[in-house]
Amino acid sequence: MPSGRTGKIPGLEQAVRARPESAQAHFKLGTAFKELGQLTKAEEALRKATELDPSMYEAWVNLGGVLFARWDFAGSVEANRKAVECDPECVRGHYNLGLGHLYLNRPEEMVESFKRVVELDKENAGGHHHLAIVQNALGDLNQAIISLERAKSLGFSPDPSFIKEIEKALSRRESEGGVVSFEIDNHPREDSSD
Repeated sequence: MPSGRTGKIPGLEQAVRARPESAQAHFKLGTAFKELGQLTKAEEALRKATELDPSMYEAWVNLGGVLFARWDFAGSVEANRKAVECDPECVRGHYNLGLGHLYLNRPEEMVESFKRVVELDKENAGGHHHLAIVQNALGDLNQAIISLERAKSLGFSPDPSFIKEIEKALSRRESEGGVVSFEIDNHPREDSSD
């Protein structure tokens, strides 16, 4: 007899058989398969959920996550775009859109996505961090530093290589006669409240 997380699957499959037109039943089954790493089955169930209820943003987000895990970044972006069309305040949908745009090398769209994340959830450290990455890549060093400092103040520990990249950009700007208006504080803060 199955145990642990796999033990839920037979009951969820039975619920789908009992109510094949239930988007919620397919969503729960797809989510369980996703948690188990059974991505093909997860995708199938989540696609059925979105087919039955195209307004179920949670199913679109989870489908986007499955597609992302399968390296189908364009599919992930499309699924998450549908999620945020259903619920424009779906933080996870905007976040996942930003990650998809990162892997598709679409920096302007990535900025839009992560700006929306931090508008909706000012405490989203990952959103601030990813915003800093793309702002730096686009040459907006001042904004990148602001976003990075905000991410750090929320407890995010950026990769040391990114800190070095910012420091090099600051050094280049200073050597070119630019005004350095920010400094990177590389040490964790004891009090991270704003």
